[in-house]
Amino acid sequence: MSKTLGNSPNPIELIEKYGADGVRVGMLLCSPAGNDLPFDEGLCEQGRNFSNKIWNSLRLIKGWEVSDCEQPESAKQAIIWFENKLSKAISEIDESYSKYRISEALMSTYKLVWDDFCSWYLELVKPNYGTPIDSVSYDKTVELFEKILKILHPFMPFLSEEIWHLIDERKDDIIVANWPKSTAADDQLLIDFDMASEIISGIRNIRRS
Repeated sequence: MSKTLGNSPNPIELIEKYGADGVRVGMLLCSPAGNDLPFDEGLCEQGRNFSNKIWNSLRLIKGWEVSDCEQPESAKQAIIWFENKLSKAISEIDESYSKYRISEALMSTYKLVWDDFCSWYLELVKPNYGTPIDSVSYDKTVELFEKILKILHPFMPFLSEEIWHLIDERKDDIIVANWPKSTAADDQLLIDFDMASEIISGIRNIRRS
């Protein structure tokens, strides 16, 4: 972007079109460390779509009916998998921050939220249509979602703060919440899940063709 060339976008217009957090994400997506890339407004649109994805996750979770029924084994295993995935992602994000690779930290966060949490985890734990979710899985899902919001906060402060208070009534803001800590992840479990997810994705692609 250059003022002298007259190709600098109007930030206010971008915010009105894509939202403040959408623009923040778009700007970071087009500015990886060590590279000079032209501004791409399409990345701001991608940031807005990311915001919508997170909002839809909140609506899905808050829309579940909760019951004290028995926790399905599939939900139990999904929770174990995502806890390991989250822990490994936090380690990667912390390392990126330590090296001032902000765009890399964002990409790790983006993939964790879009691919792992929204596309896989929520699909694995959500109850069958018309049936409630067990309270153990629901409480754990909310806990994991709150950790994700903390990771998102540096990139999407407005959205994460809003959802933080919509999930639960509380006085403390997310900006002063403790950063989630990573623990040792079960790499073999993650490898096994990746293999299973590739098989499932392959079957889905065959069915579509």
